[in-house]
Amino acid sequence: MRKTQVNSGIPDFGLYGESSASQDPGFVHIEDIAARSREIGWLIKPHRHDSMLQVLCIFDGGLDMQLDDENHTLSGGCAITIPPGVVHGFRFMPDTKGAVLSLAAPLFNDESYRRSRSYFEALTGSPQIIEFQTNSVLFEQLRHYLNLIVGEFQQAESGHKLMLEWQVRMVLMTLRRQFDDTQFQALARGPGNNMLKGFRSLVENKYREQWSVQQYADALHTSVSSLNRICNGSVGTTAKKIIQNRVQLEAKRKLIYTQYPLDQIAYTLGFKDPAYFSRYFKKLEGLAPSAYRQTYSVRSSSAPAHE
Repeated sequence: MRKTQVNSGIPDFGLYGESSASQDPGFVHIEDIAARSREIGWLIKPHRHDSMLQVLCIFDGGLDMQLDDENHTLSGGCAITIPPGVVHGFRFMPDTKGAVLSLAAPLFNDESYRRSRSYFEALTGSPQIIEFQTNSVLFEQLRHYLNLIVGEFQQAESGHKLMLEWQVRMVLMTLRRQFDDTQFQALARGPGNNMLKGFRSLVENKYREQWSVQQYADALHTSVSSLNRICNGSVGTTAKKIIQNRVQLEAKRKLIYTQYPLDQIAYTLGFKDPAYFSRYFKKLEGLAPSAYRQTYSVRSSSAPAHE
């Protein structure tokens, strides 16, 4: 898997190429990758969905993929979970085989998901790339469960909505099991990965509160030096830089996709002084927030309507 840095201004869609997913009568949608991609040259330009989780499953073939500010090159079999708000785009190899499962965000707020919601947060809270051995039991299960969803759409018997919800959980559980297996193998290779996973989870929950590295280390019951050593050894950067990158990513999202005033963005991200936020942003990005917005902002007049 290859990873590089990218940057772009991105439109918002319901389903790709459609201004709204409202024509779909429920919270679940599935389609073959080729159904939408073949006619447009196997290229899905960078975009995002504000109210939709997507699961992209590759059975055979491959793709170059953008996830927020990173690029990845993948070949099947694999699955990619793309939470709401994450910028993503794909260039598929011709005749790539797979499926795109789209799940409306309200599905996960339903009372029926109360017990399982926390279990699936690893998949729904941040993008995940989950790689399979194509001859593995879990990969065959994934394909089978996706085929069941396709069949349910074609027949739409009584209890259609409930059946789709149960089948979606089977897909998510299969992905979570493979995710756990992969994490377990990584832990076996590197004892610091468990600490890194906990740190990333804390950053996701606390970055708006402007926690210091010391606060993160205290919450993880470790020292700053140990946390930095694990971060450098695993991802080649410091704990402070990981925190900064997350704050900066959220700042860029808000500048590109909203019209919130700069001071409101600053306060939302935990900055007490908007002027300091502007200096902070410019130091990391090379542009002041106002200049960044002017350069990359997606105007509502030129982009498809939000869901």
